[in-house]
Amino acid sequence: MVTIRDVADEAGVAISTVSNVLNGVDVVSDATKEKVLDAVEKLKYVPNMNAKFLKSSKKNTIGLFLSSIQGDYYRMLMQAIHLQCKLKGYQLNIYVSNENTSEEIYGMIISSGVEGAIVFNESLHDEFIDRITMPMVFIDREYAGKNVSSVNINNIEGASLAMEYLIRQGHRRIGYIHGHSMDDEQRFRAYKNVLNKYSIPIDESIILRGYFEEQLAYSEMRVLILKKIPLPDAFFCANDEMAWGSIRALNEAGIKVPENISIIGYDDINMSAHFTPPLTTVHSPVTELGYASTTELMRLMEADKSEEGTITRLSPSLIVRDSCRVRM
Repeated sequence: MVTIRDVADEAGVAISTVSNVLNGVDVVSDATKEKVLDAVEKLKYVPNMNAKFLKSSKKNTIGLFLSSIQGDYYRMLMQAIHLQCKLKGYQLNIYVSNENTSEEIYGMIISSGVEGAIVFNESLHDEFIDRITMPMVFIDREYAGKNVSSVNINNIEGASLAMEYLIRQGHRRIGYIHGHSMDDEQRFRAYKNVLNKYSIPIDESIILRGYFEEQLAYSEMRVLILKKIPLPDAFFCANDEMAWGSIRALNEAGIKVPENISIIGYDDINMSAHFTPPLTTVHSPVTELGYASTTELMRLMEADKSEEGTITRLSPSLIVRDSCRVRM
């Protein structure tokens, strides 16, 4: 296969000169340009467009590193990031890891060839973050340093809104359905903090684990009902999918929502407004999270020198629908 070096040798010029001619860089005399083009024609040289693309695209390519792409939350996030990249002329590559170790995720990031990274993967430990030199924005933790920022949703604030609302409705025995990850840890912390604020004891028998999945929450609620454990006044679910699963299990057992028990979710994904009953939930500004994290990463990437990162917290809001009612 003919290489760019062969063309340079045939034309009697440097490889960089051939590159300049082929890429239209106007620093070569007409006579030299003609010699190069004649050599290209004679040798039937075909440029390696894949290598050329990789070289040119690296400077405007963003990598989105996720642990999952399942569910409306991730779909909304990816759409927002993709749209912002499209508007600003950046290419977006998406990388998904499942059970990868921290070291494997680190290797995935540094070998990706992207210029900047948005990371939503808690399996990547801090010890590996310090080794990465490209600009990064985290949306799964609070972290800031040279060329590293974070944009997060204030889960403590959001979960506190949900719990205060249930208590204002007269509910005192309130259960919790866990997800997993830092988001869940923060939401559960707020759950406990609000109960402590009102001197309400925490009942471990009504704390379930649904791991952010509708079917697992459904199964957990079914087990609770079958064990004949007294149901609480209300359940705070750490995301909307788990709220849906819980409501399905309760309905099948003849327990009506909200007449017999109130259910509140978190995230306000699209289907929640159309569920039966329409779900009261905490609205997570996921679209805003996608826009803000992408904009911040572009700021870091476009800086002339190493930039100091920032921490941004986005505020959620309470969306009142029909799955909760005042305790009679």
